[in-house]
Amino acid sequence: MALVPLLIMVQASYFDMHGTVNQVISPTDLIIDGKEVILTGVDPSGLDDSQYTYLMLDLSEMVIGKDVFVKNGYVYYDLLGSYNSVSINEMIQKEIRDLKYSYPYYIRTYHPLVRCGAVCKGLA
Repeated sequence: MALVPLLIMVQASYFDMHGTVNQVISPTDLIIDGKEVILTGVDPSGLDDSQYTYLMLDLSEMVIGKDVFVKNGYVYYDLLGSYNSVSINEMIQKEIRDLKYSYPYYIRTYHPLVRCGAVCKGLA
């Protein structure tokens, strides 16, 4: 039984920070426990306004309120004492690639206009 707390302490010390995501400023910038964290390896350049808006809506739902670990600009979901080996950075970058190359299909399949409201309909 004493081994479990020891493993958690060793794992926690590997990371620079542990906290809860409070805000998404941009696809490359999160606020975690009131501290700004710049995400390494995320590049939203090349997205148009509607793709960027879609991404920001998705990121807000995906990360706000989630407990995370941070290591050298990479953010990982805290899975109750362990962490996902795929970083949130990699998930965001994959979504950016998907949006760049298959945005119309992506919207019809995964993101009904009802969820986006006026922004996706071009009314905002």
